[in-house]
Amino acid sequence: MTNTTEMTITRALAELKLLNDRIYRTVNNATFGGIKVGKKVSAGFSSVEDVEKRAKADYQSVQALIKRRNEIKAAIVVSNATSKVEIAGQTMTVAEAIERKTSIEYEHALLNRLKQTYVGLTRQVDDVNEKVRNRLDSHLETLFGKEGKSSAQANDDIVKAFKSDNEAEFIDPLKLKDKIEELEKSIEDFLLEVDFSLSESNTLNRITVNA
Repeated sequence: MTNTTEMTITRALAELKLLNDRIYRTVNNATFGGIKVGKKVSAGFSSVEDVEKRAKADYQSVQALIKRRNEIKAAIVVSNATSKVEIAGQTMTVAEAIERKTSIEYEHALLNRLKQTYVGLTRQVDDVNEKVRNRLDSHLETLFGKEGKSSAQANDDIVKAFKSDNEAEFIDPLKLKDKIEELEKSIEDFLLEVDFSLSESNTLNRITVNA
């Protein structure tokens, strides 16, 4: 009967990091074969049998470490896929939280682009309309003189027609300002809570692996 042991995700992650380092170290230091010149074998060995024994032992050591690492990693993946956390009012699996934390750079890219678009188009509209106001003043002054441009009721139709033909208008089907505020809050709230929530979950949740 196989003996098993329980450990928290926090401990499992620590062992996983240790195993990763041990695997690379063991592989780099391993002897998987040798050479024989006449009756002499590779330096450090007294016989062919010693080389064979060492090669088999090193290979088995690497295989055992990889097997242990894969077993723990698989158990963590299963736990992350089923364990739930609540972050910024949203319930999600640990795996989903980790994925969003990893891929949140795309949300940042979208947020920055929305901001650039909003600021850029707003500035364009303001610039165009400032020039339109100046042109309109000059146009009215040419038609009615300095006094007439501010008092003549007949100017209304001219002003409306001139603005209709020349004024800029912000086309904003997405309501960019609202979208920016929503996305910014969503990102900030998530990043504020995710690390604590994952750390707490890793401390509470346990996996079972072979002893």
